[in-house]
Amino acid sequence: MNWQDKYRHKLITAKEAAGLITSGSEVIFAMMDQPKDIMRAVAERYKELENVTMTSHWVEDYPFLHPKQHPEMTKAFRIKDPMTLRNTREGVRDKTIDYQPTVFGLSNGYRQEEPERGRLYHYKDFFYFKLTPPDENGRCSFGPHCWYNPSVCRTAKVKIAQIDPNLAWVNGEYVDIDDIDYLVEMPDKDRVGGSELLGMTPPAEEFEIAQVIGANAASLINDGDTLQIGVGTAAEAIRDFLGDKNDLGIDSEVIYSYTIDLVKRGVVNGKRKNVDTGIVTAANLQLYGYNQPESIESLAYVRNNPGFLFRDISTQCNVGRIASQNNMVAINNILGVDLLGQVVITHLGPTPISGPGGQVDFCVGAHYSRGGRSISMLKSTALDNTVSRIVPTFEAGTVVMIPMVYLDYLVTEYGVANLDCKSRRERAEAIISVAHPDFRDELTQAARKMFYPE
Repeated sequence: MNWQDKYRHKLITAKEAAGLITSGSEVIFAMMDQPKDIMRAVAERYKELENVTMTSHWVEDYPFLHPKQHPEMTKAFRIKDPMTLRNTREGVRDKTIDYQPTVFGLSNGYRQEEPERGRLYHYKDFFYFKLTPPDENGRCSFGPHCWYNPSVCRTAKVKIAQIDPNLAWVNGEYVDIDDIDYLVEMPDKDRVGGSELLGMTPPAEEFEIAQVIGANAASLINDGDTLQIGVGTAAEAIRDFLGDKNDLGIDSEVIYSYTIDLVKRGVVNGKRKNVDTGIVTAANLQLYGYNQPESIESLAYVRNNPGFLFRDISTQCNVGRIASQNNMVAINNILGVDLLGQVVITHLGPTPISGPGGQVDFCVGAHYSRGGRSISMLKSTALDNTVSRIVPTFEAGTVVMIPMVYLDYLVTEYGVANLDCKSRRERAEAIISVAHPDFRDELTQAARKMFYPE
């Protein structure tokens, strides 16, 4: 049987796809490019199902994500969330959604073959995701938002792919029609994506401060460096200050429309990358609105472009692979830091508001890269400058995701602090030097009590 016949034989409707799920099963959905019509059909089955565990990074909203508003669904669905986003923060805070953090670099499916390892993404009963239409050989692309899809597809028991004709075929990881159990077609008129956003446009004042932080961070970037740039206003603001750099490379969890602009301008060419030379590598092309002209242009640019390689997030965030890239620079936002240099990135106190994603992996990997460094970017205050994000010590219960020994360069709107190989006193002094001036005296007094003899 040729692949065309196999394709036709595997076709089912969205409702039939949702109907495959059985009580007690474990289900995982793609993070981006979610098959939303199937997922809505799953929600409609709440009266028929019991104890179905569903996992995703919930970038889209569904009724089962709001147990307080839809208590009738709690018997049917148990929701797991590895990266708290705006649709699940309330549920995670109320403990009606089960927060299950992980770092991407450890989630490759091979580690999970060992029976004592946890299986957040892998070896699920059902996996629902999107693919491009097959090529002449019956092979489909995962598109430019693949995240964990390739490795999850390899390990899931039953794989259901929605074929999206608008999904951009990209250079990267592929799957044969033979390896998919069921296929669901969608009309050509339906556009790819939706309101799938990892970030939002910041207020003007916040953006202005971020520009200062970005300019400070750009002073640490050398010609020929390879960059990972995380999601968030401060980290992304560095884009406006890279135009005078030469021969930059990109090896990142996420890339953006401005990354493509830097490629077009010749600022990013990857010619000095010792791994994946000349190629931009990532697991996701982040778009802030699919209908924006720059988003449409970006998707068109990466389509079939050999200068871009999209692959599984576990590959991108593998610490050993990251460390093998010379002059690797990890650039990420943080939420807070204490005078020891302990870093908060995912929680406000004990409450999760995000997930570690690949930030920890890239931070550690950059430290072990020859010529590498990690840059942590922080707006020094919150709540209209009434609260310092740099504190003497964190309150009890605060979750520290990056330990003090891995805080390398701390950048705020007030400058750059190099913390490499400094004593506790020296670290505190360096951190205080980039704090908001209104809080420096208070922080200095605290540092003297903490690190100096009485």
